[in-house]
Amino acid sequence: MSTRKTVLGITLLLIICLSGLLLSSCGSTSEMDSSEVSYDYAEDSYESAPSAGMDEGTAEYGHTEVKRVDGVVGESALRYVIRNGSIDLTVQNTRETIKSIQELVSAAEGLISYSYVYEIRENIYGANLTIRVPQERFDSMMTQLEPLGKAANIQTGQDDVTMQYVDLESRLNNQKAQEARLVEILEMANNVEEVLEVERELYRVRGEIESMTAQFRYLSDQVNYSTIEVSIKEEIDPTQNISPGAFDKFGERLLQSFIGGVNFVFRAISSVAVALVALLPVIILLGVIGYLILIITRKATRKKKAAVEEKKQ
Repeated sequence: MSTRKTVLGITLLLIICLSGLLLSSCGSTSEMDSSEVSYDYAEDSYESAPSAGMDEGTAEYGHTEVKRVDGVVGESALRYVIRNGSIDLTVQNTRETIKSIQELVSAAEGLISYSYVYEIRENIYGANLTIRVPQERFDSMMTQLEPLGKAANIQTGQDDVTMQYVDLESRLNNQKAQEARLVEILEMANNVEEVLEVERELYRVRGEIESMTAQFRYLSDQVNYSTIEVSIKEEIDPTQNISPGAFDKFGERLLQSFIGGVNFVFRAISSVAVALVALLPVIILLGVIGYLILIITRKATRKKKAAVEEKKQ
């Protein structure tokens, strides 16, 4: 009984050490944080990208699913690239242009993940769109967008994430292998202490699998679906007719202005009255001081005149 417990403990310790070594060796490549996703999408919106170095089939864990196909990256030169682009369009009608873009995106089996229409000034509109299309249709979509208006600031770029993809896939497979081994050890445990110890490690490993699977799905989505940012603005015609909207509700605005002026006068009068009441003690004090000064000044003037008359006599 003691020997079986010792063997079980040594086996579990070796698995933990091996897991640490695998994670430290595979962790040299930067991981993509799934919390940095700037938009929400359903789990089944896109298919996962092909994984390298796995047998054909589908691996499922929890609510996530990862597609797998044959092939080794180093031998088949399979690359995983994230493509993105942007374009500015000056158009005659923003809403009509958005409808045209929706038709193009639908035909390309993509979607508009973000749309914002705003008013630049009266009856002049602009819009910002974020388009997601399958990577193989990225170039054709950029080409189809240009004729919709006066195109400017056309940019395209790509980011090779092959190392991140393969590294994440490898670590995910290692964690799943460790999970399977822990399940076997759990079946061998024959007392509460051993069961709790193995279950704690199994819980940690499954948490790592869920986190890596989410990152893998996000990375696969970025590889499979390219992103295009579209900025739309209507062209302003300097010779356009005077808009009759300038006289909309003209009488109502005049009345509101008059009422506003009357209210301003009333507020000014009330403010002056309040200020005078607040300064009344000071005004009274200054009046008394001024009156005393006036009396003193008159007496001094009379004495001076009397003195002058005495000298004349």
